[in-house]
Amino acid sequence: MVRKTNVLLGVLFLCLGLSIVPINDALAKFLSSDLNIFEIIWARFFGHFMFLVPLAYFINGKESFINKETGPQIVRGLMIFAGTAFFYFAIAHIPLANALSLLLIAPIIVVFLSSQFLNEKITFLKVFCVLLGFVGTLLVIQPGFKEFNINNTYALLSGVCYALYLIYTRRLNFTSKAVVSLSYTAIPGALIMTCLLPFFWESTPSIMQILLMGSIGPVVIIAHFLFIKAYEYAEASVLAPIHYFEIVSNVLISVLFFKDIPSIIVAFGIMCIITSGVLVNIRFGK
Repeated sequence: MVRKTNVLLGVLFLCLGLSIVPINDALAKFLSSDLNIFEIIWARFFGHFMFLVPLAYFINGKESFINKETGPQIVRGLMIFAGTAFFYFAIAHIPLANALSLLLIAPIIVVFLSSQFLNEKITFLKVFCVLLGFVGTLLVIQPGFKEFNINNTYALLSGVCYALYLIYTRRLNFTSKAVVSLSYTAIPGALIMTCLLPFFWESTPSIMQILLMGSIGPVVIIAHFLFIKAYEYAEASVLAPIHYFEIVSNVLISVLFFKDIPSIIVAFGIMCIITSGVLVNIRFGK
């Protein structure tokens, strides 16, 4: 349920979640070199389902899962399923940086849709912050598009679906428990991919690949739980620029573990992203 507005707490939850998401992206990218991409999508949603949904249903009961919000929850689950599938299709064939740059149009879409679906007020500062963050993202990852093909389109569609997922997350937080919303993040995708399993399964994964596939679900559960909590405390349009923090966390990992010192352009891009987040907190933080 949506709590009293606390932007700083919402930003903290979102930043923690975005620090975890790169693990999921890296696992999917790594596994896609040897496994059918449909198998990886199935592992992501089925693992999420098996680790969470039976327990959540047992604790919260049927009334929490089947009620007037079931329809919107299913739509929300379908949005993250479609967004994830499109993104996995993209990163199986194009560099992760290119896919991320297209996926991260989502915060821009969120800002403009929030006024229509959530009755949030669009201000110049919100638009400026999200655009500044997007420019900073492009400077950091510096995608190289030799041509715009179907795989780039998949990443773009992923951004659109992800934006709608975030809008629905904020909307449903007014009436649904976090663990129920987290369960519906997995239910549609798990059911669809399991029904299609006989038609696309073609691999014999190694023990290591099975372990990596099994680890995707828990990683996703933690990340999306933090997203849901973030949107309990702050408006979608306020949190939108903070989604670019995912890029900063990726760079920090490169510096700390791989001694990959960023160039001046990358450093400037990071400053743009940080400035965007700081402005949000100065103006809207409580």
